[in-house]
Amino acid sequence: MTSETSPRPGRPRDADKDLAVLIAARQLLAEVGYPQTTIVAIAKRAGVNSPAIYRRWPTRQALLEEAIHGPGAYAPPEPTGDLRSDLATWVRIFLARADSPAARAGVPGLLADSQTEEARRRLLAIGAPIRKAFAELLGSAVDDGRIPPGADPEVVFEILAGTTTFHALSRGGEEPERFVSNLADALYVLVSAGADR
Repeated sequence: MTSETSPRPGRPRDADKDLAVLIAARQLLAEVGYPQTTIVAIAKRAGVNSPAIYRRWPTRQALLEEAIHGPGAYAPPEPTGDLRSDLATWVRIFLARADSPAARAGVPGLLADSQTEEARRRLLAIGAPIRKAFAELLGSAVDDGRIPPGADPEVVFEILAGTTTFHALSRGGEEPERFVSNLADALYVLVSAGADR
């Protein structure tokens, strides 16, 4: 949960309710789609009331962003020391997340609704821990000489996230291992080029 979605001072948050709401949001996105995944429907499915949801998330959009992209949705993999293999694992995880029923139903609607600076900041904040882990993966490969310095981790991360999302939305799970291998190869070539471009 980001600082923008942190609850007001007062009664402590109930982590079980938070999880129930996020699970209900993911289920409804998959079952009825983005437009019909309303706060009222989520509250009913999760067994909470609507004001309880609004105390935790300021808007429906913020809740659905966290349900799809939040830290609980996926965790960064542990590095193995083999950067090409690690990049393939990242691609595989991102593709699976992007190809989930909730993401395929929710991402187009969220993109259409994320036109404000506040919405863009919120999306960046939700993904910050994952971005940090990816930057650390590339940083450690630079530190031990496996790749040269120079590749911008933010740009490489956005290529990873954007390409997997586009592939999942446009082609679904079509030939996933071929896609994983090809994108991992492309990312590896990109980071191996370093600053000598």
